[in-house]
Amino acid sequence: MKTVIIPWYFLLCLLMSGCSLPILNLPATQETELFAQGLDRYLATGDQRTLKRLPQEYPHGKWRSKAEGVLRMIAQQRQQQAEQQQQQEQREQAEQLQEQREQVEQQLALCQREKNALVQDNQLLEETLKQLKEALIDSEKRTE
Repeated sequence: MKTVIIPWYFLLCLLMSGCSLPILNLPATQETELFAQGLDRYLATGDQRTLKRLPQEYPHGKWRSKAEGVLRMIAQQRQQQAEQQQQQEQREQAEQLQEQREQVEQQLALCQREKNALVQDNQLLEETLKQLKEALIDSEKRTE
């Protein structure tokens, strides 16, 4: 899944488009002020409550769709951040699993070397035991 990061300058452009009304000498409405306050509060503290109030208080207002758009962008950005964090956690887990696998393989190789050494020691001991038995049989034959 391709992630798209919403740049902050996009929010700034949206803010600037809302701030252009006083320049045009259009009267600021309570809805406009609420949108500006909501955007200011979000940019300053991350609090979305004022922006969420606007569609509720002005369901047919001019700024309703803009506030909803900003809220959608915020939600999308948070979702992308959560996905990136999840991907990072998955990468870290994969790295940990790989490290564990390498450790297990190293331990397995060490066990295999130890087993081979024990097999050789066992063969040597069996050969020595065989020689000792033959020596015992020879010594018993001589004493008879």
